Amino acid sequence: MIRLTAFLMSAALCAAAAAGPMPAGTAGGEPSGGNAQLGSSLELLESLAKDGDSGAQLTLGRYLADTARTDGEHRRAKDLLEAAAAQGKGAAETGLALMYLEGRGVAKDEGKAVSLLESAAAKNDPEALYTIGMMRIEGTVLPKDPESGIRKLERAGKLGSEDALLALGRLYEEGTAVKKDPEKAFGYYLAASYGGSSGAAYHLGLLYITGTGTKKDTDTGCGHLEDALEHGSADAEAAITQYCAGAPQAGQNAGTAKAGR
Repeated sequence: MIRLTAFLMSAALCAAAAAGPMPAGTAGGEPSGGNAQLGSSLELLESLAKDGDSGAQLTLGRYLADTARTDGEHRRAKDLLEAAAAQGKGAAETGLALMYLEGRGVAKDEGKAVSLLESAAAKNDPEALYTIGMMRIEGTVLPKDPESGIRKLERAGKLGSEDALLALGRLYEEGTAVKKDPEKAFGYYLAASYGGSSGAAYHLGLLYITGTGTKKDTDTGCGHLEDALEHGSADAEAAITQYCAGAPQAGQNAGTAKAGR
């Protein structure tokens, strides 16, 4: 029951955190709206984390690692992630790895970061697999090994990583590290779009409009571009202006495009 509660609070925390970190002094005042929801979520997660719930430790640790503004908050994030990692949470190891990789609240240590990422990847954490995959493809931190990188991205994609699916789409579309394959690119973008990826929707739109890797369909392409715009794609508006001005039904087809995914 505790683990289920932690899972539900993770979703609530993600929604509330969209408003940004709690302003200084909020806890002692009269928070409202998103801040009130965020404060309530954090309090419950703190309680569950103190009781040893690894899901709560992971969720709170990742949140604090991303929003910490003081040395104390960084230390708390590290302690929580270490506690969750000790209970077998691969995602907690990934969170710690990113702290060491970027030097956030700890001394930068790429060797330690890689060791943590490899441990998390062995536990099939998709973010760790994605991170190692990109390191291998780009030759940053780890020696360049595109074939190994692609395999890592494919594993991450099968585990549901939208970032990995989007990356694979771009690699196959551009012919980077792999042989150019527009149809494979289309398939990866389509898979990523199921999770609401604005980047995937943007690229899908262009592929439909140009008939690259799929049958040309301007209306469906414009629908995907509008979907991308709704989800915050900075490039979608310009593409809509360029390709969809002469397609009066593009807006109506946005719903059709979504329904077809």
